[in-house]
Amino acid sequence: MEKKDKKGRRQKHGEVTIPREEWVYGHATEKVSSLTLQKDSVTGKLNILEIDPSTIRRQITHKREAKDDKVLYSAPADDFSLSLTNFEEVQQRFDYLMAVDTNTLDTVYKGYKVSACCIYVVKDHLKSVVADLPFQHHATFLILNPNHEEKNEPIGWHLAISQSIAPWFLQSCRIGMIVDSELGKHIDINAGREPYYGNHHLPQKLRFIYASDRSATYANSMIKQCHNSANMVLEHFKGVGIDSVLQRNPLKLGDALCYKIVSSQQP
Repeated sequence: MEKKDKKGRRQKHGEVTIPREEWVYGHATEKVSSLTLQKDSVTGKLNILEIDPSTIRRQITHKREAKDDKVLYSAPADDFSLSLTNFEEVQQRFDYLMAVDTNTLDTVYKGYKVSACCIYVVKDHLKSVVADLPFQHHATFLILNPNHEEKNEPIGWHLAISQSIAPWFLQSCRIGMIVDSELGKHIDINAGREPYYGNHHLPQKLRFIYASDRSATYANSMIKQCHNSANMVLEHFKGVGIDSVLQRNPLKLGDALCYKIVSSQQP
């Protein structure tokens, strides 16, 4: 199922955005010769009986020359109807939203790959939102990793889940966590078939939403703010240096040394 935005939309400075398309994807767990479309007469929802419900995703994409479509947004969906806006669907599936982005410096400091992980949250319950939806800084971590082959992004996810959210909140609330990497693994991670970090699986009520830092949806705005704030932290780190950081007691995740950054100002 598809919605098309065939006209480029003009932005404030006269730039024309690339036309985007909105799709719902899903796949069967085995080869099938036909598909059975079912419409709920009360809700209007469309389902395809042969499709595994855990694979249904709503995506916003745009075309690229000689490349696969660029995915701007991808989130779990309940059906194929596109009867709700992407944000209405998020409101229906989740109680709260958070976004996590981890940026990494190219320069190695004393053998460590240096990353900053920034987390932003919507503190209000999504069902209570009727107009503007503010989000705010929640936590920031600095990650020093001597293992240059390991991706620091999943470490940031684990810090967000294990170090910034109370266990009771994880157990009682449905949380959509916006991230900007490993999209190809999201279906299996969200279904609990694959861990998101090490041998850790997502909490039962938390699911990944993918968003790039390109403008498309509210989720993209949140991840862009995380991205910009992480870059600000890394710029500050370059001025301060690594020695003062290494004097502090870290939280160790595997080989990585992780430090929660406490500041009176938003990073």
